[in-house]
Amino acid sequence: MTRVRAWMWLGFLCLLPAQSVGGDEVFIEPSAPTARFVLAAGANDGGHERTLLRYAVSDAGNFADVMVQMGGVDEANRQMLINPDRAGFASALADLARRVAAARKTRARTEVMLYYSGHADETGLLLGEERLGYRQLRQMLNEVEADVRIAVLDACASGAITRIKGGQQRAAFLLDSQTDTRGYAFLTSSSAQESAQESDRIGASYFTYYLVTGMRGAADVSADGRVTLSEAYQFALDETLARTVDLAGGAQHPAYDMNLSGTGDVVLTDVRRVSAGVVLNDDVEGRLFVRAADRRLVAELYKPAGRSIELGLVPDDYEIYLETRRELFVARRQLADGERLQLATADFASTPRQESESRGGPFQAGAVPPAAVVPPGRFRVEFHFGGIGPEPRAHRVLAEASIPADGLLPEDSRLSPIVESVGQVQPWGSLSGLTLGYAIDRHWEATISWGALTSDVDEDLVTGAASPRTLRQVRLTSVLLGTRWFPWSHGRLRPFAGLAVGSFEGLEKGVLFGGQEKWSKSSNSFGSQFGVGLDLDLTKHMTVGTQWSYNWMARFKEPVGGRRDYRGAEFRVAGSWRFGK
Repeated sequence: MTRVRAWMWLGFLCLLPAQSVGGDEVFIEPSAPTARFVLAAGANDGGHERTLLRYAVSDAGNFADVMVQMGGVDEANRQMLINPDRAGFASALADLARRVAAARKTRARTEVMLYYSGHADETGLLLGEERLGYRQLRQMLNEVEADVRIAVLDACASGAITRIKGGQQRAAFLLDSQTDTRGYAFLTSSSAQESAQESDRIGASYFTYYLVTGMRGAADVSADGRVTLSEAYQFALDETLARTVDLAGGAQHPAYDMNLSGTGDVVLTDVRRVSAGVVLNDDVEGRLFVRAADRRLVAELYKPAGRSIELGLVPDDYEIYLETRRELFVARRQLADGERLQLATADFASTPRQESESRGGPFQAGAVPPAAVVPPGRFRVEFHFGGIGPEPRAHRVLAEASIPADGLLPEDSRLSPIVESVGQVQPWGSLSGLTLGYAIDRHWEATISWGALTSDVDEDLVTGAASPRTLRQVRLTSVLLGTRWFPWSHGRLRPFAGLAVGSFEGLEKGVLFGGQEKWSKSSNSFGSQFGVGLDLDLTKHMTVGTQWSYNWMARFKEPVGGRRDYRGAEFRVAGSWRFGK
């Protein structure tokens, strides 16, 4: 009877689903079909008081891509939100809830992945000028009746090359590898008291970049071809902490809030689902960088010796760099559809390191981010110097005493001499002035400017041996209200266009030597100034720049310095100091 029972148990075990063994863990394929959904939102704009992010939208696209390529998400079940407002975000979650409810009628299991990258503070997500509180977000997620709900928040609060982000910290978690898991996991890129950062070197947020790299296979510690939630989280935590520990924003500890019940860990991705891949043999050791044909850094990881790692990639031309303590090696390969490329240490060739300025490395105090954006609410004090045209002109005036019509002159009179006035004019002195600016938003700045310049006129009245002399000073001042428009930034450079309107005043003072006669006169006019310029940010407080503009003004009521107006071009160089929040 015992033998019969043994054969019955053996037959029963043969009917069980196939098992995959990796390390000391066993993963059992679910027998019920699963419908997976991903909603990825990227919000670079967190409102006028926040710095514009660079990689939030692309981070969301990378996460959604890897879930479609390797995570079992059908293209029809992928949703992308680019810079959504609060209503758009809520509408997308409501639509997701409806589609999950419809899938539950035909599928035994549903799983939802929500990803958000953008601005946040201690109380919620910042969507443009609006806020979505964490409590409301959890309530919206609770209305999505999926068996598993995984939310990933890579949420930023403020910053320049490194932007401060918010999250909430919990203890690390690990689950076993059985299959019947229910509940939710809420992952964040950092704790509420830490900095979460993005980098121009990798073109992404550190946390999202390493999370996606892990999901592509780098986190597959069990070597079973699948990446679980705990494996991906642990890989992202280790790599993010290692790469941010020496940054100005501080070390970053990814965290989570989790409530998963039942048995099993959630498998995020299957490396074998993607059409191509690179297998790094167990003899390869060092930090690896995988770069696609468009120079985009696809993956970065540290590969220990003793185990192989497979990365799921799309067909493309790749450069795989291997960095050891002393040398840099590279392997260049073309990866075709359906190909699994094997790379051993011998396949890498030594390559010299390029001499160049690094981007996206540790942020030094006082440095300016590669894409300089002046936060709204900052003030500018600018001192400028330059020249203006046209110059005041010298003039000659000839006058002759009148002769009576009959041609007869009195006996005691004689012909009045010709009076010649000769003016010698010094060129304009240097244009100097002061501009006060206020950043309305990242593109517009309101300004008020004051400028002044002077010229001296030395005039001789030639009438005889003793010729009187007149000394005059011409002064031109302006007070202008205006605005500057900064359409875009390139590195530290920020071109702008400016327009200002206001008053021009011409003042003339003189003295006639000999008689010591003094006089002064002034005249006011309305005018405008328009032009273009270029700012170069030296630090977050100091800026130098140039401006080319044209001054137009209405005519004075009476000449000042021999001219009725002083229209013309202007060139200036400037130095600025910025302060404020």
